[in-house]
Amino acid sequence: MESYADLVAADDVLLFVNAAITATGQREFHSGAGEQTLSLDFLHAYMLGNYRDLYAGVLALDINDHNVVTIVRRLLETAGEATAGQRHREGRLIAARLAKLPPQRVYGLFDALRRARVNNRRTRAVVRDWLAARPDLAFDAVKYRGALKRALRHAHLLPAGEELGDFLFAPSSRTHYATPLLDTWRRAHHEKAALYDLPYTVAEGFAARHGVPRAVFLERVAPRMTRLEALRVQESARRHGAAEVRADLSRMPLTRLASYVLS
Repeated sequence: MESYADLVAADDVLLFVNAAITATGQREFHSGAGEQTLSLDFLHAYMLGNYRDLYAGVLALDINDHNVVTIVRRLLETAGEATAGQRHREGRLIAARLAKLPPQRVYGLFDALRRARVNNRRTRAVVRDWLAARPDLAFDAVKYRGALKRALRHAHLLPAGEELGDFLFAPSSRTHYATPLLDTWRRAHHEKAALYDLPYTVAEGFAARHGVPRAVFLERVAPRMTRLEALRVQESARRHGAAEVRADLSRMPLTRLASYVLS
């Protein structure tokens, strides 16, 4: 028979999971961003303090990215309070969930840990293992250059290979890179044509540096855009006459599509 304490715990966990699925700490119709952030912070602190194992276990559920990052950050911040068994289980949950997050979210998490000066052995291992599992660190080095550099420094890690290290920390030391994407980035500093072979967010900076008209840039870089990038710049592209930039709304996640329609 369930005790009263079990019923309270079940109710607490249900409340937290519901919030972790839906709440993002942003302004919504019924509440402002500040109010929601305070409520979420309280729930996270309460769950971590009273039900650490269940709190970590929520990472295995289909909660939103905002709360995944918050749970991982809080678990790593309080690693010293966990037992060896808890650290082992949490490590597996963290690794599995970070592998599913968009890379910009994970790099944002690493930046948050750096700002909070969380640099324990467990945190360094999480950063090391996640970077080791990345399918293309050269792509990360180009698209998330600053974030990758900060993550390596914070975790006291060496870049994977001398060329990548030079690219990140001494880019002018080489006149050529064997990795095509890295060399494309180098050439884009003085060749306009090269910038169109870079990720959109990186190419955008080079286009501004070279004085490329916005409409021309958007037309030519459109094939390199992700579906969300195309969605974000679609209206701007239309105003500039760049008809090639069209977001395929049929492939958008429902929440993203609803946000676009209501904005």
